[in-house]
Amino acid sequence: MTAKASLHLQARNLELCFQGQTVWQIPELQWLQGQCVWLRGQNGSGKTSLMKILGGLQKPSKGQVELSSSSIRPLQACCYLHQQPYMFNTSVKRNLELAAQGKKLEAQAGKEAVLAALRWSRLDAQAEQPARTLSGGERQRLALARAKLVQPHFWLLDEPTANLDSEAVQILAQLVSDLKRQGSALLITSHQANPVTELCNSHWLLNNGGLEDEHQETT
Repeated sequence: MTAKASLHLQARNLELCFQGQTVWQIPELQWLQGQCVWLRGQNGSGKTSLMKILGGLQKPSKGQVELSSSSIRPLQACCYLHQQPYMFNTSVKRNLELAAQGKKLEAQAGKEAVLAALRWSRLDAQAEQPARTLSGGERQRLALARAKLVQPHFWLLDEPTANLDSEAVQILAQLVSDLKRQGSALLITSHQANPVTELCNSHWLLNNGGLEDEHQETT
């Protein structure tokens, strides 16, 4: 069931062109806080570009993206996570501390937030381990925990389950489910159905240069 939204992201007359060719055109798109979306499409259909445009990381060829609150910019409200998230060349705990510093929390509050993020992501045992030595699933969990400290409203997860084993996908699904329960909006790309995409209550398909809303639960 889609949560009642207090914030939404809306796009109008979006168009993406590459080397003089139109990749897709989207007359209108609305993404609600609390809405969990599975975005599908063939390779080259422009899924990643759409995610980056919605997140404020890339400009569309035409059109605009707006938030319902004029006091928040997309880059403040959105967090885009790549399938191979960047890790700072330091420990797992320090990666989280750097994220917490961005929130300018008081020292004790910052420490508590980092410890909570370690527990949430199930990375307590790896706290002092160099982040760049983590497994693929552990990197995804650290990336989610790091982003969670920043508290975005809209999450864009680009192929988060790629090359993960079934156990890692299950753990990741539990974290994504927790974000969903908290009312976050999630946009997830994946070529195959899995426990993470099963959490989605809306399905979007980039196909033939347009965006189709395949399925949306209303109850």
